[in-house]
Formats: sequence, structure tokens, C-alpha cells
Amino acid sequence: SRTKDMVVVPVFYEVDPSEVRNQTGEFGKAFDSLISTISVDEYTKRKWKTALHEVGGRAGFVIINSR
Repeated sequence: SRTKDMVVVPVFYEVDPSEVRNQTGEFGKAFDSLISTISVDEYTKRKWKTALHEVGGRAGFVIINSR
């Protein structure tokens, strides 16, 4: 369940937030691979996709090319 007392600040390390939000690019490929590897049911898959879409749209820290 969600609680209004908690603050979530996403850190997008070496991934563009839009790839998380839309499950595209390398992130999308890895997500699809995970889903097929652990054979997640459709309900859980839909919940995860919704959560990723939400967190990908939040303000957070984007760290790319940090090496």
C-alpha cells in the first residue's frame, strides 16, 4: 500500500528515465528478459509496468556517463 509519509527519489543510474517510464531501449530489453526468465503472471507484470511508468515520470537524479 502507498503511504503519503514517504518520499521516493529515484536514481536513474546509466539509464534514461524515459526508458524506465516506457520500458524501451536496453532497460526494456532487460525488463522483458527478466519477465520471461521468471515467468511472471499478467497481473504482476501489469503492476510492475505501472510502477515503472510512475517512477520514470518522477523527478530524481539522472547519472549518465559517470565513469
